[in-house]
Amino acid sequence: MAGERILVVDDGADMRDFVIKYVLKPNGYEYLEARDGLEGFEQIQATAPDLVLLDLQMPRLDGIGLLRKMQEADINIPVVLMTFYGSEEIAIEVFRLGVRDYVIKPFTEDELLSAIERALVVTRLRREGEDLTNRLAAASREFQRRVRDLQGLARVGKMIASLPDSETLMTRIVEASSFLTGAERASLLLLDADGSTLTHRALRTAQGVAILNDLVDDALIWRAVRSGQPVAGQPQVDPADGARKVDLVAPMIVGGLCIGALTITSSADTASAHPLFLISSLADYAAIGLEQARMRENSEQ
Repeated sequence: MAGERILVVDDGADMRDFVIKYVLKPNGYEYLEARDGLEGFEQIQATAPDLVLLDLQMPRLDGIGLLRKMQEADINIPVVLMTFYGSEEIAIEVFRLGVRDYVIKPFTEDELLSAIERALVVTRLRREGEDLTNRLAAASREFQRRVRDLQGLARVGKMIASLPDSETLMTRIVEASSFLTGAERASLLLLDADGSTLTHRALRTAQGVAILNDLVDDALIWRAVRSGQPVAGQPQVDPADGARKVDLVAPMIVGGLCIGALTITSSADTASAHPLFLISSLADYAAIGLEQARMRENSEQ
């Protein structure tokens, strides 16, 4: 796996050029340079490289001095020491300061590349662990959100069973649709007895809920009604705010017959299968509630 950022800290320009030209660039690594320990420490603080290739003898601040500053600052970045023959004892001593490996100058390209790969194993494992932790945390948050949504659906179901009339029920359904899905717009439409006309009966926007009685001819809604399946429209740019929006439609079916549809308009950037599941569940509750309300109203006549 290449692409990691490697900092080369060495006072010799020829050595830095050799490492970059013959080892790092050909193997796809990003690279940074520093001429001594002080420059190296500044680069480490500013860029947090994945690995440091460190010379031992340098002016101003040598390799051991840089390792100590990193330890004092609690900077845990793997280090490969580049040292001359005869200083192996020092190299072994500084392992406790964060050195993962060392190479003896003059070294070959393959020798340095092998040391780099060995040292980067720790960085890669740590990154994979962090990625896994983040994914698990995100999955946990999504699970908790869906549990809350299901609890909300259960409350809506209980609420619908207690509503006295169809207008109140339609108002509560579009309010619940907007609240549970985070949609800025929700509406409920009813199909006439012969299945040829759709009437817009309730609309919820930022301004509140309106009870309507307007005829609607919308291809996406008709597709959901005729197929008996929830559908999602194509994302469209809202001219009012320039945001990408998408319409989701779920048919309301009771006793095998479609009696209308529930729709929401939400952000296309956050839309997923989950909001469609939510409004499909709400549409089922709405269909049952409306049928119960119709039967009550008929019995009272």
